[in-house]
Amino acid sequence: MGAPLKSITQMRGTMSKKKLADRRDMEESLFTYQELVEQPPAWLDDYAVTEWQRIVPLLKKDIPVSELDAALIASHCQAYSDIQKAAELVKEQGMTVETTDSVKANPAVKMKLDATNQMIRIDDLLGLSVYSRAKLAVKSETKKKPDDPFAELIAQ
Repeated sequence: MGAPLKSITQMRGTMSKKKLADRRDMEESLFTYQELVEQPPAWLDDYAVTEWQRIVPLLKKDIPVSELDAALIASHCQAYSDIQKAAELVKEQGMTVETTDSVKANPAVKMKLDATNQMIRIDDLLGLSVYSRAKLAVKSETKKKPDDPFAELIAQ
């Protein structure tokens, strides 16, 4: 699930009227794009469609995903599918395969590794990993000003 977008009402601290207006405009602009449809792309296979149906509602709940994000989300789903299919091949054939003259690593192992690496990169972009969500949280925390115990006194 992606990192939730922090709205103006959830933010702590003070903002100037200009920054507040800019932030409000930015928030509203995120929702002006065409909403992501629930229907998966036709080219996705069964595993990928199942992943699409699982992940899209979770993404839509927390972040303003749009049709612009469909290809990236579909790529995540297809990478997930590739991992599942490669894992099935490894389970059936084992980690190694015999050729006429030697024993070699099963190509499905490399396929699984490549798909996993691809999914990790995509998930980082979509905020789907624990690490990417933590990174976003740390960035927002470092941008916050430290609490000033005297600010409240001055404001009164």
